[in-house]
Amino acid sequence: MLRYSHFPAALLYPVEISGWDCAEKFFVEKCELEWDEESGKQVALKRSLNERAILLVRLLQAHDSDRSHPVAYEAQWIGKTKQGLQQFRLNMVAPLLGEEECSAV
Repeated sequence: MLRYSHFPAALLYPVEISGWDCAEKFFVEKCELEWDEESGKQVALKRSLNERAILLVRLLQAHDSDRSHPVAYEAQWIGKTKQGLQQFRLNMVAPLLGEEECSAV
C-alpha cells in the first residue's frame, strides 16, 4: 500500500523494522517509512536506539507470499514526534571491505 502523507512529495510505505534497542534487546516493530527527496527516509519508533544503531527494514507487501528482503540502514536520531515516538533518519550502510579487498587498497 502506497499513499501520500501531508506533503505531496513525501510517500509513506508500511515497513517492519528490526534490530537492537538501547537496552540491547532485539525488537521487531511495524511502522510507516516516510520517504521524501529533501529529508530522505525517516521512521518513528516506540523505542530508543543507541547512536548509529543498525536496523533491518523490510517493506510489507499486500500479500504475505510477496515477502521482500530486509535492507540494512544506520539510524540517526532526529527528535521526538508530538505523539512521543522516537524519530530517526535512515542512512544507507556501506558494506565493509573483506580482508582480501583491504590488503589491495
